[in-house]
Amino acid sequence: MASGAPGQKAFVRLSWNWVVDSAGPKSAVDRLLDIVPSFGGWLRAMFLPVGYPASVHPVYAKVHIYQFLETFVWSAVSVLCSQAMLASIGIGSTAAAAGTAVAVQWVLKDGIGEIGKLFFIQRFARSFDSHPKTWKFVGEVSSLTGAFMQLCTVVSPSSWFLPLASAGYALRSIHYSIWGATHMTFTRNFALQGNVGDLVAKDDSQMSVAHLAGMLWGVGAITISHSPAYLFTGFLLLTPIHFFMTLSLLRAAQFEVLNHTNLTLICRQYVADQTIPGMNDLKRHERWFGEWLAKGEQVVRIDVGATANKAFDDASVLSTAIRVLKTENYLLSTPNSPNEPVHICLHTSAAAHDVIKAMLHATRFHHELAGSPTKVAKNCALTPLESSHQWTLNHFPRFIAELDERDWQSDAVFWGDGGRRVEWKRGEGK
Repeated sequence: MASGAPGQKAFVRLSWNWVVDSAGPKSAVDRLLDIVPSFGGWLRAMFLPVGYPASVHPVYAKVHIYQFLETFVWSAVSVLCSQAMLASIGIGSTAAAAGTAVAVQWVLKDGIGEIGKLFFIQRFARSFDSHPKTWKFVGEVSSLTGAFMQLCTVVSPSSWFLPLASAGYALRSIHYSIWGATHMTFTRNFALQGNVGDLVAKDDSQMSVAHLAGMLWGVGAITISHSPAYLFTGFLLLTPIHFFMTLSLLRAAQFEVLNHTNLTLICRQYVADQTIPGMNDLKRHERWFGEWLAKGEQVVRIDVGATANKAFDDASVLSTAIRVLKTENYLLSTPNSPNEPVHICLHTSAAAHDVIKAMLHATRFHHELAGSPTKVAKNCALTPLESSHQWTLNHFPRFIAELDERDWQSDAVFWGDGGRRVEWKRGEGK
């Protein structure tokens, strides 16, 4: 404490040191940055999210290391494909490149490829959020298949250039669309503090370095030889490495999201014993990176987001459903037997918790329906619908609370239902 003249205030001299929490083991990224401390701060600001590692998912570093290597390999493959296509249309030969035919074919292959991509997006885009890992894998398969088709132009007749190059470009364009959609899903999952923009920017920095390194390696490789045999050999050597990195990335990534498979299994277990399983508890029931049910799993067949025409073929059944569920944002169909699927119609104001509640109700309803020793006719399904609804009302608050306790993200449900919604007047059918 500093002392002063009588009547003057005394001041306390404060000092501090920054203390880094080292309770846990350092990641590979941290150890790498510690090698050159003066350079580490610049690297962190350039390539790592603010607040790393506390601001991101625990598997962030492992996934992005695999992603960096995957991008590096793919960039090298792209150089080989470009060399093959350029050679197939005679770039470098004055006679072949004199006219406009080369430019026309090059532009047409891109245009035809873009059209093919549009049809693919229209058909499958709705399931990109619900099955990001599966589509990520499909995208990489599509990309490498397209690269192989483009590579084949170097050994094909000149008349085959346009169809092969266009099909290859379409497959690679599909890959870019899938990557853009699924990568955002991955990023949202990794952003524990809502720092999506920061993660996207740092991912872009990481991928830029990977692209540059891969292209430099590819350019260096083609300076050795341009022969078709050499290009195909390079492709066949790089493809298994690319697939290994992709599979390693998908196995390392963890998604605590409620998709079709997770929510179906969670509701089944809760209805059976009132417990919520964790992510690791579900692995034995899943396949394909945890986004599909394992073969032989007995689960309720539920169609979320069905149209009213599909769910209800009788006006009286629809009226009964509206009467029983007049306070809900969903309606359940009443099947003839437990072997038929339960259809869920969602109201236009339905939110994520309404979908979860409808799934839990449908699972309980099917459980009560299956408990009958005989098939239940539609007109007799009123009692199971009412009793299962009452059971759902009693258990739903606890169900949501335990989902959150088990770290499941209950604020969104990725079902891929196509966005079909229905409107009905509350209280109609009383």
